Amino acid sequence: MSSSRKTLTIGGIRFKLSVWFWDFRHKVKKAITLWWEKKTRFNPYGVWPEGACPVQAEGYTKDGKWYYYRSRGTHARFVICESEEDYGHWPDTKYLFERELHYGTDYQAGWMHHDDAVRLTTVWLNEYYGIQQEYKVNKKSLKWLENLKQKK
Repeated sequence: MSSSRKTLTIGGIRFKLSVWFWDFRHKVKKAITLWWEKKTRFNPYGVWPEGACPVQAEGYTKDGKWYYYRSRGTHARFVICESEEDYGHWPDTKYLFERELHYGTDYQAGWMHHDDAVRLTTVWLNEYYGIQQEYKVNKKSLKWLENLKQKK
């Protein structure tokens, strides 16, 4: 490789490879993380929250219904609709399942850690499916639950 390819220049080959590599690395990380989370039962539904202010996740339930999770400001909200198009017809839409949680003060919900969003979404999906939840509480989870109670 020539020295010009090793340097980062606008429109240069190295720049294009690094952008491609970044995208590839992100996809591989997501796939490995989801595989591990399903294997360890931390994220059994493969929820992948993204962003900040708001933190959002969407996907489909086992029975093909569309769900949407969003945390912004002081609230976390989760809804399940027949389809994604139904969500846009609010307030006329009757949701199949809806939950909302007051989370912290000011804008703490918008800066919620993605692991917390996965936990909330998993709890609400379990509730939707009627699954009795078994809590295996370790020190980290206990601290998270205590913090969540204090944020109410």
